[in-house]
Amino acid sequence: MKKVLLILVWLVTVPAFAQSLNNYEYVIVPIKFEVMKEDDRYHLNTLTKMLLQKYGFKSYLSNEEMPVEVANKRCSILYASLEVDNSFFATKVKIVLKDCKEQVVYATNFGSSREKEYALGYNQALREAFKSFDTAHYKYNGSSASAEGSLGVATESPQADPSIAPVMSANVPETTSELFFFAQPIASGFQIVDSEPRVIMRLFNTSQKNVFIGLRGDTYGVVISKNGQWLFEYYEAGKLVTETMKIRF
Repeated sequence: MKKVLLILVWLVTVPAFAQSLNNYEYVIVPIKFEVMKEDDRYHLNTLTKMLLQKYGFKSYLSNEEMPVEVANKRCSILYASLEVDNSFFATKVKIVLKDCKEQVVYATNFGSSREKEYALGYNQALREAFKSFDTAHYKYNGSSASAEGSLGVATESPQADPSIAPVMSANVPETTSELFFFAQPIASGFQIVDSEPRVIMRLFNTSQKNVFIGLRGDTYGVVISKNGQWLFEYYEAGKLVTETMKIRF
């Protein structure tokens, strides 16, 4: 009886899981996985991007220039991360795909390798993990626009988006001068939230410490630390705009 129930649960949940994955066309792969000490360690990030493309996704590294539609529909994008479960005898990894709310949409099985040389072992394990996509039968169904709307992301007016709030500039009134924002780690860098909390911005890692690619709504810029302050710098109507942000990491 227990086996029958387990099979029924599996039959119900697996199609829904796959259907959820099929809602997404794009995947952003961080240039450095959190479990690694270096950018593109063992070329795992580049390999992840390539393998995702093999299975039909449009994938980009976080430091690459992205199409406008990717920036404008961030909640129609998945974000890849790597999980490691190594032992003395084997290297084990799996890929996890999360949405903009940090909810897991899809995770591969662990792939493993007994190769002692790290670079080869990690690459073999990653390729083994990606074999999970053989049974996922991924095919983008073109429903990203509806998925975007269901997550509350405005398509006509940025002000209607409940998850986006304006970042305080250097000219904020004194009554709000002590307002801080908080940086929460994500696979590709950090998400910046206010006290409610609402996600107001994403910071993507670069090769430089304390320098991030910043994305706020449709605005791309850089977030850098100068003289103990965090600054968001971007161009608007051809002019450089600099905003001060009080961020706690």
